[in-house]
Amino acid sequence: MRTVKLVTMLVIIMLLSGCWNRVELNELWVTVATGLDYRDGQWEITYQFIVPSAMASGTGGGMGNAAQAASHVHTVRAKTIHQGLNISNLETSRRIYVAHNRVIFIGKKAAEKGLDQLIDYYYRNSEARETVLMLFTEGRASEILKKLAPPEKLAGAAYAELINNENKRVSIFPSTSVYDFSLSLHSDGKGVGMPVAALIGEKSEKNQKELESLDAAKKTSTALKVALSKLAVFQEGRFVGFLNRKESQGLSWITDKIQSTELSFPCEDEHKKTQLSSLRINRSHTKLIPKYTGYHYTMQIKVKVDGSLVESGCKKDLSKPEEIEKLEEQIEKEIEKIIEEGWKGTQRLGVDAAGFGDIIHRKFPENWKNMKHNWPAEFRKMDIEVQVEALIRLPGLLQK
Repeated sequence: MRTVKLVTMLVIIMLLSGCWNRVELNELWVTVATGLDYRDGQWEITYQFIVPSAMASGTGGGMGNAAQAASHVHTVRAKTIHQGLNISNLETSRRIYVAHNRVIFIGKKAAEKGLDQLIDYYYRNSEARETVLMLFTEGRASEILKKLAPPEKLAGAAYAELINNENKRVSIFPSTSVYDFSLSLHSDGKGVGMPVAALIGEKSEKNQKELESLDAAKKTSTALKVALSKLAVFQEGRFVGFLNRKESQGLSWITDKIQSTELSFPCEDEHKKTQLSSLRINRSHTKLIPKYTGYHYTMQIKVKVDGSLVESGCKKDLSKPEEIEKLEEQIEKEIEKIIEEGWKGTQRLGVDAAGFGDIIHRKFPENWKNMKHNWPAEFRKMDIEVQVEALIRLPGLLQK
């Protein structure tokens, strides 16, 4: 009996061994970035995938004397996004694999058309991951994906790290993933922001073509580069307008998206703005408290920050506590101004990008039933009350 059981187990193990649906790496084009455009009634989907032979070389430029880029860009047009992925099999030697995609660029025409179909695609297909970061471009996404990002080999991976690095160290433009974007579609406010990637520098045709060739990697600097410039704001999945850098940072303060940043502030009041100091903010917390006065709503914004003084142009004796307190007051005033700028920007566009609707819904559920259908108009009537508490923990060794 034991022999029969042993033989049965061995047969089962042999049948279960191996991967019945395996796909070899040399049968795939691994995608690191994608782009979405809309032209002439069709979606234009662009894929930037890795060229393994170029990545394996010591210089990232191919084998022998034949230079080769570490990535290749392929564009396909179709009526639907998934159809485009399927049609790509007619034009490429390998299947395009999107599970390792890190960033998706949204062209302006596609953003104006609406991104409902993109969200539908990401949530219906197990291979596509909703953690992919999103970037907006005022031109065509396909054009910006053709540009290299020296000295990095893979431009798509470099753009994803650009967003992550900005969030950790600057916190001006709140990052948005496909998941975040989909949440905004089902939120009460239905507004969301998306960082804008743009080419900065000398925008001549020669410089743009150079950034598409390996010649760019042979230079110590390039005339053009991709950078984050402003924030694109969406309402119900469609693009409606932009927030500038200061307005976007104000929105980051309101939505508690400040991880770490540097704040420049004047040493004295308005008449002495030439003397500036800088505070490295290490910790920040924002609390939103809605209030109802009987005829409209007010959002109380309470901010607590602390940080280190990293630069001082003030002729102050910082060994005195009263001088530190004066600097903290200036920091509080500066943060209040930035928050006010962010609030004015969202009011100008009429988009609840800060999610105030969700907070009011939770606080006043009965009121929300009568107000939700008229929320955009009610949002424009709102006021804010800003309270900032700043603390300088480390003033530095140089105090006089």
